[in-house]
Amino acid sequence: MIELEKLIITAAVTGGEYVSKATTPYVPSTVDEIVAEVVACVEAGASMVHLHAKNPVTGEAYSGDPNPLMTDYVERIREEVDVVINLTTGGGRVGNPPEVWDRLVEDRCLLGSEMMSLNMGTMNRWAEHPTGEIFLNTVKMLERWCGYMVKQGVKPEHEVYDTGMINICKQIAQKGIVPEPLHVQFVMVGRTGFLPTPRMLQYSVDLLPKDWTWSVCALGRNQIPMSAIAIVMGGHVRVGFEDNVFLRRGELAKSNADLVRKAANIARELERPIASPDEARLILGLN
Repeated sequence: MIELEKLIITAAVTGGEYVSKATTPYVPSTVDEIVAEVVACVEAGASMVHLHAKNPVTGEAYSGDPNPLMTDYVERIREEVDVVINLTTGGGRVGNPPEVWDRLVEDRCLLGSEMMSLNMGTMNRWAEHPTGEIFLNTVKMLERWCGYMVKQGVKPEHEVYDTGMINICKQIAQKGIVPEPLHVQFVMVGRTGFLPTPRMLQYSVDLLPKDWTWSVCALGRNQIPMSAIAIVMGGHVRVGFEDNVFLRRGELAKSNADLVRKAANIARELERPIASPDEARLILGLN
């Protein structure tokens, strides 16, 4: 059996625009709730957390400038637990016009996270969304925002929804905008993007340079099965309420930590060691 590098489990604990208290009463929304949830996820096996800013009452995406809230998240989490913090670049679109997105992303690079996620292209939404049917990320925007991150020592997590976005990642690497190896996350939403199937994942992984790292997240009932496949293939995984709120069919997870624990248990049964936060930093080449 080929020895695989240790598994990085990311917990996407808050969710973006698609998850709120109306979706599940267990989604963390206040700063205290989010910090407590992060600590529980680390204890369950997560070495990275992915964060969106949330309305503390409704759990909906924060409308306005989310960066002050994200500053609170980062500072409080750092006080409580060691974990790789990964902030979204998508947060802030609700309630803000496109002309301010650039400033929001540039400012967010200064908040102290080690990674930031970045959707690598424009796409059709897979569900109704308050900002409309299209998620807009042009190549020029991507190049500019990757440049902001690299300048501040933040590593991009390149969110890939279809194979064309893999080509954009390669172009950005070839231009020297982001130093290789890149870290790619395959977001298997179905509908308007990748189908969540083993064959699709294998094809996509085969398109990456061999030294790049990669992770998988899938929506709903596909989250845990695709995580198991990624674990066997040597990739990394993302679980949590952003992508799935059910522990099993018909049963809401009461914490993101339940989903982290489930992925960690699968990894242990498959004898794939789980990375600590420092081991994750080494694997990803973080500063």
